[in-house]
Amino acid sequence: MKITHMTVESTKGWANIARREVAGKAVIGIRGDGAAGIFDLNVDTRDERSQQYAAARLQRELDGYQGTAGDVADYLRAVQTFAD
Repeated sequence: MKITHMTVESTKGWANIARREVAGKAVIGIRGDGAAGIFDLNVDTRDERSQQYAAARLQRELDGYQGTAGDVADYLRAVQTFAD
């Protein structure tokens, strides 16, 4: 099985997550519309810190508040689906 893209929805917005190439480098591309408006993130497929940052940003944008570690963990699993 191969997952090529994912859409995540919550109370304040949505985001599409997919693996793509930017300047010849594989990245996790995240584009959505959340509490603060439209956002676009390119996340390193091998850098866990950047994946954690992206998950926290996703949670904040889509839920509309700064969540706990458990809230962010759900988004981190979605992001890491596309990681190396």
